[in-house]
Amino acid sequence: MISSAILISSVIAVLMYFKPHRSVRNEEAAFKLSVKDLVSAFADDEAKANQMFVGKIIEVHGALKEMILNDSTLILLMGDSTQMTGVSCYLQKDQKDKYTGLRRGEPVTVKGVCNGMLIDVVLDKGLLLPNR
Repeated sequence: MISSAILISSVIAVLMYFKPHRSVRNEEAAFKLSVKDLVSAFADDEAKANQMFVGKIIEVHGALKEMILNDSTLILLMGDSTQMTGVSCYLQKDQKDKYTGLRRGEPVTVKGVCNGMLIDVVLDKGLLLPNR
């Protein structure tokens, strides 16, 4: 009985380990909204916003506040430069060519997986999209 449980647990662990990673590139965004609207949703009712957005792929557009490059981590900070809170988007490593051409203050559009709000609303696995 115990050996069966260990075997089943081991099989589940191996399947989870080798489970294909979610591809932001190939999935359609569940929501498309501005930085202002996304931040407002979290500021107004964080629990409701968590239910609505966390774990989902979302597309966000807004002004570029800052660009951060640490080793191989590419981060875009988006939003109104007069506001403390915005969106932090951690880009995929293959986005570096697109990242280097960006300028502060210009509009950008990103797509990524929402992880909720810390100081900023955080997106992971981000991709830069053409502005619409």
